[in-house]
Amino acid sequence: MTLWQSSLQALALSLGGMTALAFAMDRHYAQLKPLDEVPAAHRMALRVLGGLLLLAVWLPAIRSWSATVSTALVLGFWSLGALATVAGLSWSARNFAVVAAVMALLGAVSCLW
Repeated sequence: MTLWQSSLQALALSLGGMTALAFAMDRHYAQLKPLDEVPAAHRMALRVLGGLLLLAVWLPAIRSWSATVSTALVLGFWSLGALATVAGLSWSARNFAVVAAVMALLGAVSCLW
């Protein structure tokens, strides 16, 4: 696996994780559905999914770099994922939700491949 592939996997996973955490908040969930508050089951599922995706960023990072370098890179990928999530939510929340879901799915499948 090349460094570019690992970087793209980590970025896809962090984008999906940050987006899931963003949609666990009432403000951003209201952009998807006409509800004032996130249902408790959806909130918990989005938080768990977001946390698992963010933890999964370490898989491609540790495969390609050492433990100390991968920790610094994971923090950087989380920051890039958060920045991309902010930009995507500003663009179009519904379209970005689809993009982030596809990216997270592709990142997860490619890590398992």
